Amino acid sequence: MHGRFSFAGGKATKLSKYGSTSGERIRRAVVSATLCSANKLEYHLIDSEWKWHYLMSHEAQQLLDASPGLTTVLTFSSRHLNSLRIVRQTVQSLKTGEGLALNLVVGNKAYMTDREARRPPVRTLVDMVKFAKRNFSYVPTFIGTEGLTRKAVELAEQYDLVPMLLLDKTLEKSMKVIRDYSGMKRVALYVPYLVSSNYPRLLHDILYRLSGYILRRTWVQKEMRRLGYEPTLRTLGAVIQEKKPLSPRLMSSELGIFLKKAASTLTIYGTPDAVAERMRFLKNLGITTVFGFPIKENEQQIVTFGECVRKTNIS
Repeated sequence: MHGRFSFAGGKATKLSKYGSTSGERIRRAVVSATLCSANKLEYHLIDSEWKWHYLMSHEAQQLLDASPGLTTVLTFSSRHLNSLRIVRQTVQSLKTGEGLALNLVVGNKAYMTDREARRPPVRTLVDMVKFAKRNFSYVPTFIGTEGLTRKAVELAEQYDLVPMLLLDKTLEKSMKVIRDYSGMKRVALYVPYLVSSNYPRLLHDILYRLSGYILRRTWVQKEMRRLGYEPTLRTLGAVIQEKKPLSPRLMSSELGIFLKKAASTLTIYGTPDAVAERMRFLKNLGITTVFGFPIKENEQQIVTFGECVRKTNIS
């Protein structure tokens, strides 16, 4: 899992964004994988989020068959009920492990039943890591660090996994934990991104489309309360509307200034040159693989992301 380049790129795909039926989701996932290959990305990360969006065994094989040379990374949440059985059924049913990688995470409570959300994150993650390495040691594996960086890094060191961070205000602190604990040479990062030269529309699209993602950050919730706002979708919906531009009054207010800062902290956005420059910063920080989640899902975003990764490798 070292990749063909010193700084590897991959696209993150959220199946929940790909339609209400499994047929529609796999059809669009195959198109996405084809675009990843065509634009020289090394990875295609599949994030099912909800348990009922996991790929069925034949769908996983279909996705692998459609993208030779591309590594498909399947994400599994340790707190989902029967998650170990789902991992076993999926991996064992594949013709080979070639072109496959796993991403093991505790998962977000927003995509769980109440019972699943009460399951202990550390214990279930440890169990899943041990299970995967015992049964599928030949499959390269990433481990999500959200909410338990130190434990995830410990497991990564012990079981030869690649830690995957989220772009957040704690990124540099998390990288220090990794360096101090193990000096790992492989670190992945999950990054929502949007490439465009239309700056006002850019910021609007990020705040509108990623409002739930942004509001899940504890530091965002605390700061909004300090400013006198409840950190809810209703609050943001009142000031950020789909078909109306961001008002100058909002953007000059304390809330607007903070939301702009939050968007800059949690995402990469701007012109292609600005995005490539941010990637160079991440590479210098020690990130070796970046998984970009396109805030707007279209072919041009994937094409431009691939170009930015290649620019980072030749700079």
